[in-house]
Amino acid sequence: MKILLIDPPFGPEQAGGRKRCFKNVINIIPSLGLAYLAAVCERKNHTVKIIDCSLGLEDNRLVEEAKEFEPEIIGITATTPAFRNAVRIVFHLRKYFPKVVFVCGGAHPTASPVEAMKADAFDFLVLGEGEEIFIELISYLENKNSSLPHNIKGIAFRLNGKVTITASRPRIDDLDSLPFPARRLLPPLSAYHPTPASYRRLPLAVIITSRGCPSSCTFCDRAVFGEKFRKRSVSNVMAEVEEAIQKYGAKEIRFFDDAFTLDHSHVEGICRGMKKVHPRIPWTCLTKTNAVNFNLLKMIRDAGCWQVLFGLESGDDGILMHLNKGNTVEQNKRGVYWAKEAGLNVRADFLVGSPWETKETLEKTLKFAKSLPLDFAHFNKFVPYPGTEIYKDLIEKGDKIDFDNGSSIINLNDFIYTPESLGELEYGNFLNRAYKEFYLRPSYILRRLLSLRSLSEFIGQVRGFFSILSL
Repeated sequence: MKILLIDPPFGPEQAGGRKRCFKNVINIIPSLGLAYLAAVCERKNHTVKIIDCSLGLEDNRLVEEAKEFEPEIIGITATTPAFRNAVRIVFHLRKYFPKVVFVCGGAHPTASPVEAMKADAFDFLVLGEGEEIFIELISYLENKNSSLPHNIKGIAFRLNGKVTITASRPRIDDLDSLPFPARRLLPPLSAYHPTPASYRRLPLAVIITSRGCPSSCTFCDRAVFGEKFRKRSVSNVMAEVEEAIQKYGAKEIRFFDDAFTLDHSHVEGICRGMKKVHPRIPWTCLTKTNAVNFNLLKMIRDAGCWQVLFGLESGDDGILMHLNKGNTVEQNKRGVYWAKEAGLNVRADFLVGSPWETKETLEKTLKFAKSLPLDFAHFNKFVPYPGTEIYKDLIEKGDKIDFDNGSSIINLNDFIYTPESLGELEYGNFLNRAYKEFYLRPSYILRRLLSLRSLSEFIGQVRGFFSILSL
C-alpha cells in the first residue's frame, strides 16, 4: 500500500507564544517515530513517503505533495501541543482524499484516546509503541475483508458512534529486531535546527539506544514506551551511529534516551564503541543525577561526550517529593558538581509551576540554579499533560484543562494551568525574570564566551542571547 506519514506543523507562535521569544531556539529535530514506522512499512514492501511540516511547510504545498504521492493511508504523529494542528490538516486533506484512511499515533492519542477520537478527524488511533500495531492495522486495511478490527491490539476506532479501544499490546522486547529509522525519507539533517544549547557541531543526529523508563515522576507520561527498560545491543547502536555519520553526514550525536545512564554496563559498551570507531565525534545525553556517579561521568567524557542534561526540576525538596523524582536537592547538586569535575558541560531542566509551587519555592529554585556551575538552564512552564499522574489528580478534583492554547512548555504568554498560590501575571513574570537573571549575569556571559568551541556553537549562542533579551 502507499502510506503517507506526516509530522504536523508547529510554528514559533504556537511553541513560544505571541511574542515568539524563543523562535530562534526552538528544538526542531527529525521525528524518529515516523522514521521507524516508515522503516517497518518498507520492510513489508509498502511504499512510504514522509512529509515533515515542522520545518515550515505550508498547507498548500502539503496538499500538492500528497496529491503527487496518491496515498491510501495517511498517518500523523501528534504530541499534545501539536494535536490541534494535526486535526486541522486532516480536515484540510480530507477535502482532497475522501477515501483515504487517516490514522493518528504518538503521545497525545495514546494518553487520551477518547478525547482524541472526539475530534472526529481520524479513522483509527495507534496507541503505544507503534511499529507492530501499525503494520497489523495496515494488513487489516489492505485485505479489505468484512471482519471488524477488534482483534488488533493497541488501536482505537469508532463503531456505531461509540469509541472502541482494544486491548493493549505488549511492548517490543527485542529492539534489535527493528530496522534503523528510514532517515533517507526525511529532509537532510542539515535542514533541522536543534536548540542552540544542545550542540557544538551541525548537522546533529538523534539516536535512541533504549526504550521505557522505570521512574515514576508524576509530571511525566510514559504511555508510549512504558515503564519497563529495554535496551538495544551495543553493536546495533554502533551500527546506527556509523550509518548516521557515514551515510547522512552527522557531525554530532545526541543520545535521546529518557535515562541514558540507567544501565552502566550498557553505557560502558557504547563508550568503548565511540572511542574505537569515532573518537572525534562529539555527543551528548540525557539522564538523572541518581543514575550517575563520578566514574561513569568521567567515562562518558573520555569517550567524547561533552554535555549531559539533568532534569533537576526544583530547588525545593518538598516539590521534588511531590514530583516523585526519587532524588533530593543535595543529590542534584552533587551530580552537577561530579559532571563538572569530570569535564562535562551541564544543561539543567527546571519544572516551574506545579500544583505545590509557592513564591518561596520559586525563589529557591532560581537561587539554586544560579548557585550551580550550569552551562544552560531551562525554566520550563508546568503543563499537566494527559497521561500523567498530576493530570489525573487535577481532573478528579474538577479542574478543566484546555490544551488549545499554551500547551507548549516554552510558551510564556499563555497559561493553561496556574498554581493556586500564584496569580497568572506573577507566574509569567517569574518565568521571564528567571531566564534573565540566570543568563544575563556578566560572569555567566564571560564564561560562555570562553567556552565556545565552534562557529556553529557561537551562532547558536548569539541566537539564544537575543531570545533572552526579547523576553
